[in-house]
Amino acid sequence: MESSGKESISARSAEVGALFDDVAEHFDRMATRMIAAEGPFREWLGAHLPGGDRALDVGCGTGRHSPLLAERYAQVLGVDLSTALIDIARRTRQAANIRYETRSAHDVDPARDGLFDVVFAFSAVFHMRPYEGILPHLRSLVAPGGRLVVLEPQQTDLHARKGRDADWHVPVAFQNAEAVYRATADVAAATDVLNLFLHPSWHKLGELNTLPTPREFRAAYSEWLPGAQFFDGVAVAMAAAVWQAPAAA
Repeated sequence: MESSGKESISARSAEVGALFDDVAEHFDRMATRMIAAEGPFREWLGAHLPGGDRALDVGCGTGRHSPLLAERYAQVLGVDLSTALIDIARRTRQAANIRYETRSAHDVDPARDGLFDVVFAFSAVFHMRPYEGILPHLRSLVAPGGRLVVLEPQQTDLHARKGRDADWHVPVAFQNAEAVYRATADVAAATDVLNLFLHPSWHKLGELNTLPTPREFRAAYSEWLPGAQFFDGVAVAMAAAVWQAPAAA
């Protein structure tokens, strides 16, 4: 990668990390409440995590899913751009076989960090677009016969108003709050979503990062992860892709 490209990724990573630092407490409250409604998703995830030695949790945030990985893999590395989110993860979701580090996924290197039996990313990869940069990199971290499991939020018609409507994020916030309420029947969880999505730093994150449309998601992942399987509706407002690396010769 050209030096200017590395510098661009580094600058963007620093900006995204700082914005997540600003909303860390709001983010954790929402994530914690959502765990209670993740029964079906966790069953689906368990079926797609065969277990093994090493797992990488990309964009792990406050460690929402790292303990689940730690039940199936001997070692878990959780990386996130936000120091504040990593601090919460270390304080609230630590285990003997989990290590959390403030790092970009781009900084995880096969030569230095080795390969992983599963690379898992929940609502994180779209922050690292373009896909032609991040998806080949994530693929390079998967051990032979291992898996890449990615879940991404999907763009709706309301998101498409970005760039045309200065307040585009307001209906998006209420759309997500309604989706969470329908999934959890928890008013507090829906309120946490509104507090997060209407925060100025979250709005800025939305301006920086564009969610994929369902068609774009499938096209990009099919191109860079040939043979990937796709799943809809396994988590609130999310689509999933599961790619199996070829076995060693």
